[in-house]
Amino acid sequence: MSDYRIRSVTSRGTPSYQLGHYEMSGEPGKRRSVFKVDVHLGEHQTVDEALMAWANDVRQLETTRPRKAEKLRQKMDRLHELKES
Repeated sequence: MSDYRIRSVTSRGTPSYQLGHYEMSGEPGKRRSVFKVDVHLGEHQTVDEALMAWANDVRQLETTRPRKAEKLRQKMDRLHELKES
């Protein structure tokens, strides 16, 4: 997970966090790094904080909004994969 970074962004006055990595783009001599977002963490500042909160959210959503719960579960799985790499 050493290649991944968490950056803070503000959208419409609300702070949120993104987990991603930097990639080089452009022509040789004019290269620049670009931040590629892998997972939006929302209001959670750390990966562990997001995983704990999302686990609770999935349990609550399973009965009322199963599609949303499944999407959040997939997001958690992706975050687990990135954390282990």
